[in-house]
Formats: sequence, structure tokens, C-alpha cells
Amino acid sequence: MTAPPQALKQVRKRRPQERAEVTRRKLVEVALREFSERGYDAVTVRDIEIAAGVQRNLLSYHFGGKEEMWKAAASHNFHKLQEFTSDRQDLVQDLSPHERLAYTIRSYVRFCARNPELNRMMIQEGKQDSWRMRWLIDEFLRPKMEGIRQTVEFDRKINDQQFVHWYYVFVSGAMIFSMAPEAALLFDIDVQDDEVVDRHAQTMAALLLNEFPN
Repeated sequence: MTAPPQALKQVRKRRPQERAEVTRRKLVEVALREFSERGYDAVTVRDIEIAAGVQRNLLSYHFGGKEEMWKAAASHNFHKLQEFTSDRQDLVQDLSPHERLAYTIRSYVRFCARNPELNRMMIQEGKQDSWRMRWLIDEFLRPKMEGIRQTVEFDRKINDQQFVHWYYVFVSGAMIFSMAPEAALLFDIDVQDDEVVDRHAQTMAALLLNEFPN
């Protein structure tokens, strides 16, 4: 049975849109990998297009240029973290603040195990005061930091000065997943192994929920 003309028009219209979305998604994922591993200055627009297997100038067509491509990749990075966290809200709503904090720590570790690009990008960008670092702080880092600060200071009874150190122990605690080759050579472990991930999550929770020094 032949499809009606209107249905065929809709299919023809949808297919280019679907191809465009696939191309955009591929460019974002490749750009995130390239920027997080090599840094913004070392990556060119053409590098991303070649690695993504797309035609020349498609990046500019979809994103406008390198700066907007980087913003799209960075946003994708943090939106994945937000989705990962949001998907588990039903599990934590009935927990005490202390249990919720422990769960937050373990969840963050598990997310970073699956998405090492998050810490790799922050290693690249955190080394200098740039427009990219300021954009990350305004768009993502400060809101997330302030959200966790309230829970930590209430539960752990620590002050603002102590929280600075707690925070950096927290965010750097998942760095093992961004340094998988070193861990493999130094300790002969696969950091993606579920048992290793779970053990690291439990260790970080135990360390961060212990008494904080004055």
C-alpha cells in the first residue's frame, strides 16, 4: 500500500532533520573528547570535523565556530551530570541530610567513572583565568557549588573556609578515572571495573564524611 503524499512529505522533511541531529550530536561528542584531552588552543575546527568524519564547514554550519562548539561541548558535559543526578531524585527525597550527602558523593564518583571527560576538561580549563573558565563558573560551577555548600556546612558543621578544602577534595576525588593509564601502570587495575568504581565511591564517602580538622 502506497503512503499518501502528505505522509511522504513529512518523512522526507524528517529525514534531513534526523541526519542533521545525528551530525550535531557526533560533533558535540567528538568536540568534548578533543577539548578535554588536548585543550581548547590545541584543537582546530578541522580537527573536530575530521575526527567526527563529517564534511568540511559542517561545524561552522551547525555551531557557528570554535567558541560556540566549545560551549556546546561543555554544556553537554554538565547536562549529562544534571540528568544523571535528576534521574535519582526519587531515591534521595526521603533520606536524611547526612544520607543524602553520602549518596551525592557516591553518585558523583560513579558519574565520573562513566564520563571522565568532565574532570579532564576541568583540568584543562582550571589552569588559567580565561573567558572559558569564567563562563563555566557562571553557567555551571558556582550554582552547583552553592547547592552542595548548604548541605555540607549543615551536615558536617564546617565553616566557609573549611568548605573550600572539602570541595576540592570532593571534585578531585574522582580524578582517578581521568588518569586510567597511570592507575593501570602503577597499580595494575582497571578503573572502569565495577568493583573498583564501587570501592572508590565508598572510600570517598568515608573520607569526606569523617570529622573535618579545625
